[in-house]
Amino acid sequence: MPLCGFNEKMLEGLTAFNEGLVEYGLIERSSKNNETLDQALKREISDMTRLLLEIPKIEDSAKRVLTEGILKYAMGVYLLIRNGDIKKNYKKVIQNISKYFHSMDNKFYSELAGKSDDMKQLAQYLNKINLGKK
Repeated sequence: MPLCGFNEKMLEGLTAFNEGLVEYGLIERSSKNNETLDQALKREISDMTRLLLEIPKIEDSAKRVLTEGILKYAMGVYLLIRNGDIKKNYKKVIQNISKYFHSMDNKFYSELAGKSDDMKQLAQYLNKINLGKK
């Protein structure tokens, strides 16, 4: 990713994290709570949204940034997988997320780094990438 690079170990970690979000955070917990996956997804997003409102109360700035970042990341994953059959499609969406980050890193370091409008061009490039189930 811009500013730090991106490697296979990071990609594997994100993939494992994303799979855990879906497999434990939604599939397993929805079963334990006797709720549908859609209900679990809505509950998780609601809980995360409520915590985001409390983030400013975290006094330590590093903890505040970490907590907000992981919440927003998890919400992004959930928002991407919410359409369609979650059990059937989540691994494809997770693959697309990995490709997205790899592509972002590659585009930045191979073409854009050092240009005066590198981040603007990167944002425009990222807008063209489809993270859906396709």
